[in-house]
Amino acid sequence: MRTSIQVGTIIGIPIRLHFTFLFILLGIIWGFAIGPTWEYRIPLGLGDIEMDPFLRYSLSSIAAILFFFTLLLHEMSHSYIAMKFGTKIHSITLFFFGGLAMMDDIPRNPEKEWRIAIAGPAMSFAIGGVFILTYFGIKTLNLVIYEPVEILVFILGFFNVILAFFNLLPAFPMDGGRIFRAFLAKRMPFLKATKWAVLIGKIFAVIMAVGGFLANPFWFILTGEIVTGNILFPLLAMFLYIAATEEESATITFATLEGIKVKNVMRIERTSVLEDMPIAELASKMLEEKTAEYAVVNESGELKGFVTFEEIKKLTAEQRHFLRVSDVISPFNSVSDIILEEETAATEALKRMVRNKRNVLAVKGEVSGNFVGIITKRDLAIYIEMLKGSA
Repeated sequence: MRTSIQVGTIIGIPIRLHFTFLFILLGIIWGFAIGPTWEYRIPLGLGDIEMDPFLRYSLSSIAAILFFFTLLLHEMSHSYIAMKFGTKIHSITLFFFGGLAMMDDIPRNPEKEWRIAIAGPAMSFAIGGVFILTYFGIKTLNLVIYEPVEILVFILGFFNVILAFFNLLPAFPMDGGRIFRAFLAKRMPFLKATKWAVLIGKIFAVIMAVGGFLANPFWFILTGEIVTGNILFPLLAMFLYIAATEEESATITFATLEGIKVKNVMRIERTSVLEDMPIAELASKMLEEKTAEYAVVNESGELKGFVTFEEIKKLTAEQRHFLRVSDVISPFNSVSDIILEEETAATEALKRMVRNKRNVLAVKGEVSGNFVGIITKRDLAIYIEMLKGSA
């Protein structure tokens, strides 16, 4: 099941909306519509203004959409700087906790990483400043503007400034955490810097979770008033903790594979089957060879795709007797997505598998250009564990 849909493209980057985006969008519209208009001299919503309900929710909807557009600009600024450094951006997705730019890889050069990381908060500060200055400009010049519009202009500025400050917290993998890692990486190996940044990030996540249950930390900073039982911060803290753990694991994995080529990991035996092979025969072959994935080729040796035990498992007993391998091979968009050269870095193979959501890729010889084997995610995982064990 697809969890996000593409809604457009900006400077060549696909823009997607995750299904959780709908929930937070509705929540923000509701917050803008019923939030207190003046709380400690800070306007936070249209709740105290007498107005037509349709107009109230219409303006709140426009403001919420504008706010998510500013989140998109935050992620676009990261992406733009990353592209300047040669990093490919596969997509930007807006979801429950904000936005996420899917980059090919975060540069391990500290100078590049901190510049990419700081670009997002800088954009949020700039956007927030424009909205807030516009609000005070309206007030100073005594311009006749519809009051709800004035309030929403201030809220958009205020939220962007808060977003910028929040992102600068040294809680990895947030922007501040990446800046902190870049700072450490100038003074120690990248992997060690990552581990320290992750540790600090996890500490912040725990503090955020506890603080969220005991009190809303932002509200306490703004007003000095303790409001208990905020579930959003524990959820965000859990997300950050998991993301930090995954990033640490990924960094260790890629560091372990440093200098390893595809030819060191790939399998050259039990690698392919013909496309006209009966499924029943393939199932027996898998059992006999204890192999769960094969490349599929025709009589000329041309690569047609892959077949795995997962596809076979979905078939009924009857289907296995009359279907052939060509009937169940997994589709692909282009050959470049599923085949790489044996001299390719193993890290590139892993990145391509993750990016294309594949567990197996074909390998061709650098000189001959012919199919010579396959490499699987499982092969890589075993190889990584063996490397760790021999270290």
